[in-house]
Amino acid sequence: MDQNNKLRAGENFFIWLLMVFSLFVFFQAFRISGFSSISSPGTFPMGAAAVMILSLAIILVNNRRRGKPDADSFKEELRLAARKVMPRIFLVYTAVIVVYMVLIEPLHFLPSSFAFLLTSMIYLKGGRWLKLAIIAIGTMAGIYLIFQYVFRVVLP
Repeated sequence: MDQNNKLRAGENFFIWLLMVFSLFVFFQAFRISGFSSISSPGTFPMGAAAVMILSLAIILVNNRRRGKPDADSFKEELRLAARKVMPRIFLVYTAVIVVYMVLIEPLHFLPSSFAFLLTSMIYLKGGRWLKLAIIAIGTMAGIYLIFQYVFRVVLP
């Protein structure tokens, strides 16, 4: 069987997760206002969710004709998928983003954003940390000046 015609590890599992999410979105959109009229607030989200559900159903039907992934068990398939889809850099950077989200309220916008920006540049680019710190300070100063004096928005 052609390698391009085989399912990737975890592909169907991910599609089923998307299907559950799409059904959830559809029912949440329906709860907004029901389907009382074509111009009701929930119509567009319901339509988008319906397109997602239909597309995923077509993909699942078409996937039945494709070859199974090279895995001995479902657990092995998920392990292979996790290694391919979520490399170390993705997991570490996701943790950095979560820490930023947690720290933005107690530390406020500027210090937490500076720490996030500096940490991101050091982790993703590497190099001389002093140079990166100067770039981060300049960036944060620019953001502050633009939002404070051009847009007249008070940053949190």
